[in-house]
Amino acid sequence: MFYKRILKMKALAISLGVTFFLVFSLAAEASSSPTIRVKILEKEIIQASATGAFRVEGKGNIRLFLPSSPPLKIASSPSGIKIEQRNWGTSVWIKPEKDSSLCLVNGRRYRGSLLIRQKGKFLQVINELLLEEYLYGVIKWEISPDWPLVAVAAQVIAARTYALKKLETSLPKNQDYHLLSTEDDQVYGGVESEDPRVRKAVDSTRGKVIIHEGELINAYYNACCGGYTASSADVWGEPFPYLEARDDPFCKDSPHYDWEWKVEAGKLRELLREKELSLDKLYQIQPLSFDQSGRVKELRIHHRGGEKYLKGTEFRRLVGYDNIKSTLFKVVRYARYFIFTGKGSGHGVGMCQWGVRGMAEKGYSTREILQFYYPGTTVEQRY
Repeated sequence: MFYKRILKMKALAISLGVTFFLVFSLAAEASSSPTIRVKILEKEIIQASATGAFRVEGKGNIRLFLPSSPPLKIASSPSGIKIEQRNWGTSVWIKPEKDSSLCLVNGRRYRGSLLIRQKGKFLQVINELLLEEYLYGVIKWEISPDWPLVAVAAQVIAARTYALKKLETSLPKNQDYHLLSTEDDQVYGGVESEDPRVRKAVDSTRGKVIIHEGELINAYYNACCGGYTASSADVWGEPFPYLEARDDPFCKDSPHYDWEWKVEAGKLRELLREKELSLDKLYQIQPLSFDQSGRVKELRIHHRGGEKYLKGTEFRRLVGYDNIKSTLFKVVRYARYFIFTGKGSGHGVGMCQWGVRGMAEKGYSTREILQFYYPGTTVEQRY
């Protein structure tokens, strides 16, 4: 709708010969934050409302609810979305009447509007809002707002770039959102996750993104690389010149820099079985190959029934990311235990968040931090 209004203003400016008006409208278009859709919930029944008056739109109907209205019970049914026993079809919008009002979903506040889509027996709740406002509710989940401002700003620019890259990528068929609100993309918690220091970092870097050869980068990041970042080619099979393995001396103060996990062989076997990998009695686990950063590429599990070969990333997924914090590990067998010792937390690709803090504390600027973790890139103003 915004862009349609801009086109109308351009046409009016041309017809009136008002050059200033046209320049003004173009500037407004260039400086505007895009909107993004984030799936925040998927349940059979939800409660939704707003902090002020709001509209419900669906199946060609519009109904206004006053601020004093109790939360609406919205449920999925075989005949469509039910609100107060009335059928609203398979798609419903909840839109606050004023920009200052917030949406409410199960008591949690969100900026922008809500799109509720029925998918089978579930309701997908999608928050549509400005990208800059989305970032307000993301950063606190990724790093501490108490870290130096240049570190928080680096995280903001990386998160903005990641989200905008998703926004500009074609959506899969039958998908109405660009991002998930979980670690599968970026953790997003709405207004309850906002912080004044985060808003300052977002506002001070408004519209800034990371670019490589004229394109938005894949701005991957991780909690702690353990002293050596990983290559995207090694981890996901996709090579990018700005996501290569390199030494990182800045994250040594991270609580995740060194870790150990001691687990009984029987317990480890149960964990694997829970993920539908059934093995006989476990004897030995042996890493077979490593990538440039020292992370385990492939390992062999020797058990009573034979041998099982797994990628390091797959083994980590099966036993749990909280147990094996990264694939930068070694393993020994001691009596009935397997003892894993490793470094870092996460996939290790791209920006190391604890390294960002270390660089900021040593006096590096936001641009220097981003150029260290994404070599060959530049920070540019997108809007």
